[in-house]
Amino acid sequence: MRRISYQFPNRCDLAFDHDVPFSRAISSICRMDGKQTNFRTDLGLFKREIKVEIASEKTGFEPVRTDNEFLRGISERADFTFRVRDTLLKGDGRYPAADYTFLLRIDDKGGRIECFIVHEGRSGEIDSLDLKNLLKGALS
Repeated sequence: MRRISYQFPNRCDLAFDHDVPFSRAISSICRMDGKQTNFRTDLGLFKREIKVEIASEKTGFEPVRTDNEFLRGISERADFTFRVRDTLLKGDGRYPAADYTFLLRIDDKGGRIECFIVHEGRSGEIDSLDLKNLLKGALS
């Protein structure tokens, strides 16, 4: 079943192909949900969290799952939201630093996929190219 959203715009910021089967790509993207990494800048130590949701009934999004029944029910095309949240970690507490939201569309093209990325909002340090690199790492 196609999991598409009417919220996905007609124009995108970045489009690319990747040589990976659709089912493997969907599984890899769903496993990215809840992933956390830490990084350091001049401002201090940050925690980066990723939240992934998939289109539901063409008008909304729901949390992804990694069980086989859920993954087998996705075919042809899938729209996702990626929310990337950075939190500054200090000795006296945690402070929200940045929130980034991306829309991602994956199309099945036989033995490969076609991806479209839209960055919602334009501020911050992360852009569509950063998400592409993150995805390529997860899909490899």
